[in-house]
Amino acid sequence: MSAAAAIASNPWGVLVRRDHVVVIGMPGCGKTPFAAALAAEARRVVYFDPTGEWAPLGEVVTGEDVRAAADPQSELLAGTFMRVVVVPEDERLAEDFEATVAACRAAARFGGLVLLVDEVGDLNPACVETLQGLHRNGHKDGVATILVSPCASDIPKRCRDTASRVFSFFQKNHRDRQTLADEYGDDFARRAATWRHPLPPAEWTNPTLHA
Repeated sequence: MSAAAAIASNPWGVLVRRDHVVVIGMPGCGKTPFAAALAAEARRVVYFDPTGEWAPLGEVVTGEDVRAAADPQSELLAGTFMRVVVVPEDERLAEDFEATVAACRAAARFGGLVLLVDEVGDLNPACVETLQGLHRNGHKDGVATILVSPCASDIPKRCRDTASRVFSFFQKNHRDRQTLADEYGDDFARRAATWRHPLPPAEWTNPTLHA
């Protein structure tokens, strides 16, 4: 196997094709740098960025660009190394997110990729439906995900259920702590509730995870 083929065959860096990673923590805890570090190891990354915070990390494109990228002839998500930042239009958030997911799936012919979705709590119901569908079967198209949000309860229930790894910095709100306890156990929730800088985040890994 050539070097280029080896890179293309393992585009997820420290992740695997079946990964659906959740990173949560109150503002200022360090969740964004942590999520960025996870994605930095991947060869191919798409950032869905409603706030424009991730713009310095890659080629910034619009919802119109990713709608075109769902076409089988599109080269937008081509290459063995790629960084694309999708900044959606507020009034077309659901449409732009659906197009982003479709483009990521269509890019399977170039090898897999990591889709990082920031501010998950700001997604509307139509976006959530698309995201839950990706969690159910995105691995078939080689799409691993990293979901980032301040609060555990902002992560859609089906996405919490299908998460492969969860990293939690400080969770202040009782509802968020209870969400973690219900999904991942009391010990994990306790570690999130008592997290303090500069400790590493509490970590939970699905025991069934495999490549």
